[in-house]
This record gives sequence, structure tokens and C-alpha cells, in this order.
Amino acid sequence: MKRESVLFQAARKHHLNLLFPLFRANTSASYPVSRFISRPITVLSKGFAKGFFCIKKETVDKIQQFFFDKWAIEERRYHQLLSILLPGLKNGNLASVEQYLGAKRIEAYAAVPYVADRWELDDASLPQGAVVVLTCEGVLYSWETYRLERYISAAMANDRISGVVLFVNGPGGMITRVDVLEKLIRQSPKPIVAYITGVCASAHFWFVSACARRFVSSPMDEIGSCGVVYTFQSFKEYYAQMGIEIEDIYPDSADLKNRAYRDKEEKQDDTLIKENLSFYHHLFAQTIARNLGVKYDAQDPLFRGQTFFADTALAKGYVDAYGSLEDAILWVSAQKTVKRANKMI
Repeated sequence: MKRESVLFQAARKHHLNLLFPLFRANTSASYPVSRFISRPITVLSKGFAKGFFCIKKETVDKIQQFFFDKWAIEERRYHQLLSILLPGLKNGNLASVEQYLGAKRIEAYAAVPYVADRWELDDASLPQGAVVVLTCEGVLYSWETYRLERYISAAMANDRISGVVLFVNGPGGMITRVDVLEKLIRQSPKPIVAYITGVCASAHFWFVSACARRFVSSPMDEIGSCGVVYTFQSFKEYYAQMGIEIEDIYPDSADLKNRAYRDKEEKQDDTLIKENLSFYHHLFAQTIARNLGVKYDAQDPLFRGQTFFADTALAKGYVDAYGSLEDAILWVSAQKTVKRANKMI
């Protein structure tokens, strides 16, 4: 009990800065450029210190991922998320944070063409040839990406399901496992198509590029955002204002630890940071080039972070056709017939 009391007092006194070391730099990209970031928690307060000991471990994990994971997201959407979450963290209203991060954003149901009914994926009455519709709306979190993987894998294993339609309206999100999701879609034995309505940018663009067909719903739809930028933040002044003196001490045997950040902080040298960003950008760009069937050209706006309205994206071959959700479902359903016909020829 005494040990816990000391811990609690430390948390209250220093707003958890002694318990949760901050990542003192972050990478980011302003939309229409992809955002790869590791965000620091700069507003944890006494209220959070009190509430922290009462929340679920799962919520703590999600909070840590939210601030420390890498992202590919629209700039304004990330700041909107901060405006939603930070007041709750600061004031100790962690129930609202828990509710927000715990909300299920990926919805799944099965449908068949020309029928209004919907089925659960594990419904015993699921009709033969059903098409799974997975909604991918809003910010993509890593735990939602994993949920998408599970839904797709379940659809591939179900003989009654002919394929999947991804209903996409997303500005991007955490990039953890997005490459895994992209590979799962690309190598799927059943057709997976995307129905884009609104925006398909950054992390969403990454995995949607692997779809067998990409439908857009309106000329106002936006597609693209492949690129990276780094936002450097120094927290020396922040710690000083809180009365905390920070000195990092490294053993001689770990001289490369945090080298990129230290070079920028101490020498104003961003060489290593750019090298790391180039790795992410290269992986993203090469994936887009392969999936869209275009040659990688470093001067092409497609690979430099630009977004395109639907007409331009269609003309350049980044999407395939205008259509409705029903059109996407019909296209998936028809592929089994097309495949059977091709075998007969």
C-alpha cells in the first residue's frame, strides 16, 4: 500500500511524466500527404493521474498506440481526434476516452444482389454466393485493421461467400499492419473490391490499391496521398516550465540509441530522420506502383503526396469506374460466373 501511495503521489505531482516517458519527437504528414507520426502525450494532468488506476489495460494500450504509433492520416482529422481525446485525458474523464476508443468502427454484413435483406457472417441461413460488405469509415486504428484482417480471412474460409466489398470513406490512420492487410487483399483467392464514397487517402489508399476493382461514387471523391513529412518537436522548454530538469544519459555501448532525434536536437542534423522517412515512403510508393500497374517515377505527383478528384483518378487509372454499392456487389457476384466461363473456353 505504501509503495502504491508513493507512485500515486509521483503521478499527481508530475502529471505522470515520471511514469510515462514522452516520445519527444514525432513524424507527420499534412494531408494530402500521408502522416507517419509518433505523437507525444503533452497534456496528461492530475485528473488523468487519478483516473489512470481505474481504467482497463486495453484502454491504456489504445491510448499509448494513439499517441506513439505511426500514422498515415489527414492533418485536420488528427487534430480533430486530439480535440476529442485530450480534454478527457486532461480532466480525468477517462470514461469518455474509453468509450470513444472502444467503439467498433468496422461493421460487417453479408448481402446478395437485388435483395434488401442483410445477414450476419455466421448466420446459418446465409445464402450461397453472398457478398460481405465491410465498412471502413473514419480514422483507421491498428486494432480496426486487425479486425478487417479477421473479417476478410473469415470470408475467404466461408464457402457460401463469393467475395468482399470494402465500403471506404477514410482519411487514413495508424499504419501498423496496413502492409499486412494490403498483402491479404492482394493475394485473396476471392475478389475484393473497394467502393469509395468521400475520401480514400493515406493508409486507406495504401490497402485499397490492392483491390481487384475500385469504384468511386461522386466527382467529389478524393483519392491518393502517398508521401511523408516529419514534424520535429523539442520538449526542453515544456519540461522546464513544469520544473523538471531532463538529462539523457547513454552508456558508451549504446551510442546509436535515439541517434536520429539526438542529431536533430543537438546538431540540427536531420540526415537520419530523412533516411527513415525515405524507407516508409519507398515502401508506400512501390506498393502503389505495383498495385496500380504504373511505373514508379519520383517526379510523378502520384508518389509525391498529391490527391486527385475522381475524374482525374479515373482518367489516370487509379480507380476503375463510377458506380454504386450495388454495382460493386454485383461485380463481385459476377466474377464467379466469369471464372467458370473462362474455364469452359
